[in-house]
Amino acid sequence: MKIDLSKYPDRKFIKRINNPKYAGWQFSFERKILKESKFFNDRKIGSIDGAYEAAVKYRNEFLEAAGELGVLNEASHPRKSIPLVLKISPRNTSGIVGVGRTSRERREGRKREETWQANYQDEKGKNKQEQFSISHYGEKMALFKAVEFRRDFVRNVFETLIEENDKAYVKPHIEELSDILGYLSELEDDSDVFFLLSTINNPLIKNTQKQDILNIRIGQRRFRRLVLDYWGHKCVITKSKYFLTAGHIKPWKDANNTERLDVFNGLVLSPVFDKAFDNGFITFDKLGKVIVSKELKEEAQLLGINGEEIISGLNFQHQKYLEYHRVNIFKG
Repeated sequence: MKIDLSKYPDRKFIKRINNPKYAGWQFSFERKILKESKFFNDRKIGSIDGAYEAAVKYRNEFLEAAGELGVLNEASHPRKSIPLVLKISPRNTSGIVGVGRTSRERREGRKREETWQANYQDEKGKNKQEQFSISHYGEKMALFKAVEFRRDFVRNVFETLIEENDKAYVKPHIEELSDILGYLSELEDDSDVFFLLSTINNPLIKNTQKQDILNIRIGQRRFRRLVLDYWGHKCVITKSKYFLTAGHIKPWKDANNTERLDVFNGLVLSPVFDKAFDNGFITFDKLGKVIVSKELKEEAQLLGINGEEIISGLNFQHQKYLEYHRVNIFKG
């Protein structure tokens, strides 16, 4: 059946599917770190208009969440006046735009010098590299300084921009570099440092794959920060501010990309409650009251769980995730 699409003007990321077996509206969004697709069937929802409105509502909520998390970024920009390359180049080996690891010859008889370098342009518009010696700073700090130099250079460029479109194009790169710096500054565990450096220095991993790995790690960091901020940096049960874990209600492995970064898919819990919740020994009802599994009942009091605990401040948007946990994770 042909329909007049002019009646449905708001179709960004939404297209009409007219198939004899199924008809409806398809929402599709794809970026390197975030992909989402959902079909809204006319028949199941009840009407063409109803399916359209559902698709638009879903898209708007999705884009709002993506924007808050800093992962909403247009893939390309036509302007050539900005002295920046914001897409990863084929020669990039690190997965970080504008930052790379290099090795250069030194005077005869001396070892090659390994450096991390940041790309920038000087006042004359010439492409330059600022280098930071790994032997002098160490691997992690040399990388940090290169990313920091690149971030500060991009910030200076940003301050000179007049057009809002140009600013909107450049700002996500600043945020990305700032997030990388935040991630690097928080890396204290030797195994985490080893994972990061061995990943970005691995010649067998494509630069785009490295970028994806970094973005996932950074996305997890953003999620943790957003969840902690939402709950006031306190355990939702004990109200303690110590030894907190900001974790997913619907586990990462079971969630789609949107759910993985949704602040309403997170709780802040003290260690005992976090372990019990993650392993399905406790869950929470619609009002936020704790439900203790039969398997834990005899030990619950010993662990400081009395069965009367309640979460205050739940939003209706938490409910779908808590329901998933009750049905799929909780041991009953």
